[in-house]
Amino acid sequence: MLRFPNPGSTLSNFVAVYAAAFNRFRGQVVDLDNIVQATVEANLATSSGHMGGEAIARSTRQDRSRDPLYNQLKMYAELFRSLGWLRSTEASALNYTFTLLGEQVVAAGRQWQPLLEETVLGIAYPSHVLDLRGEHYIRPFATILKIMLTCNDGLSRDEMIVAPLSASTDRSPEALAALAAKVNALRETPDHIKSALEELKEERGIQINTLRNYTRWPLAVLRDLGWTEKDKEPYRSRKKTFEIHRLTHHGKARALSLLDAVDLRTDQVDSLNFDQKRALSRQAHFSMMERSGFDLASVEAELRADRELVHSALNALQVPIEKPILFSPFQSLSVADSSLIFPTPDASPAERHAQEKLDGIEVGRGSREHLFVAPKYVETQTDDADEDLVGLRCELEELVQSTPTLDAAATAFAESRRQNTQTLFYPLVTQLFRLMGFPSDYSRAGVNYQRWDACVWLHDLALPIEIKSPTEELFLSTKAIRQAIENKVILLSRGGLETRHELSTLVVGYQIPNERGDMSMLIDDVYAAFGFKIGVLDLKTLTFLALKAVVEDVSVAEDQLSELKGFLNV
Repeated sequence: MLRFPNPGSTLSNFVAVYAAAFNRFRGQVVDLDNIVQATVEANLATSSGHMGGEAIARSTRQDRSRDPLYNQLKMYAELFRSLGWLRSTEASALNYTFTLLGEQVVAAGRQWQPLLEETVLGIAYPSHVLDLRGEHYIRPFATILKIMLTCNDGLSRDEMIVAPLSASTDRSPEALAALAAKVNALRETPDHIKSALEELKEERGIQINTLRNYTRWPLAVLRDLGWTEKDKEPYRSRKKTFEIHRLTHHGKARALSLLDAVDLRTDQVDSLNFDQKRALSRQAHFSMMERSGFDLASVEAELRADRELVHSALNALQVPIEKPILFSPFQSLSVADSSLIFPTPDASPAERHAQEKLDGIEVGRGSREHLFVAPKYVETQTDDADEDLVGLRCELEELVQSTPTLDAAATAFAESRRQNTQTLFYPLVTQLFRLMGFPSDYSRAGVNYQRWDACVWLHDLALPIEIKSPTEELFLSTKAIRQAIENKVILLSRGGLETRHELSTLVVGYQIPNERGDMSMLIDDVYAAFGFKIGVLDLKTLTFLALKAVVEDVSVAEDQLSELKGFLNV
């Protein structure tokens, strides 16, 4: 059975521990004591109720196997290696270097979840990253999600233990079908799963409680990434039920996306010549970054140059060219190969303790935390008689009924509009503002004096809106910010709508990228130079606010929207 260590923390704390170590020792070879030091310095770990140096002093034992902090961080390090954020040196398994992938997790800042999702799905065995006991040819989390799809959208903890986590392979449709059939057979009566656990216990010589402990981290991942939620499933032959981890709307979308991906494993990529391996690895890695919300403008030329080699590699492997690639180089390749293909994070001065980057921005140029604005809610009332909003209101109400939270409903709605063109997206944005209680309208094509795409009225004053549909720009960029500035300048100089200099000019797009450094800097620079406030919302945020209005009769405060500077952060 696959054994995942359990360091016993939330995923946000898990990421924070890595960020603390990275920012303290980036570019250096580190050992477990260094990681303990960074974690304690960041107040992310205690020992015997103490923090700081006293925590390390109280934890340290001559026998390191009895050192609580050392062993807890050893579990963290093993998981960081599995995720491709940290790699062992060739000289020692307990000496580590940080990877480019790990640097990108830190650069993602508070938006780390999409990239964590990608690296969780990137775990595959065997690889050159981890030595694993037993023979396992499996991509565990992807397999769990796929099996859930065929088992009434869920698995119990014990079913995960005896089926996907104990499987020898998942590398054929027949192997996956056999695992699904095994799970479905276990649902006849409670005795079926009990017998299967006992059999596995005898076969592996591991107590059942220990087997269950190995699932704590996988279950935390499934839960905290929003892929599953607890539910009840009935046995077929009895009225009894058992606890199941059932796919959420987001989890099911993730699972379905795997069915359309080309799942490449280490042995396949190793069979390529080095030029093909390098091109394919770069393509796979940066595709993963793009799915996680990173702007790839800086590497577009390099990726275009790789395209012919990527196609030749995929043809050599006899897999489709046009499908998404499921392969994570930092979780698969040898240290030698990954060092030749990707850069290593630069070293920082040893005395530099503070976090070095925040969402990709150098702290030395100023933190941008002030640009992440939590909404202030006030009571509102939308016009139920507005026939133009009836269909949208009904759709949102149905999503609320079918998803566990407003956040999940907003995510599902945004995903359903991913292919929208300007024709559909621009009116949608104004409808969402109207559901929030703000009159709004979009500009018609061909009306030259209406440079702005839409506007929101606050009584008799207007806020211009620059809109980017997902087919124009999936992730918002500085281009939208520049056009929002132009909207404001034209409106103030030529008129057309009544506004004021101090009121915000808004940007609405499909998704805000993780690397918002350039956008954040431009928002601050424009305000410093001209006094223009630029407010940014993506579709999920706008939908969440509309849902709050529909369900709870509250909306973002007018005075906050009118003077928004930065990203409205729900």
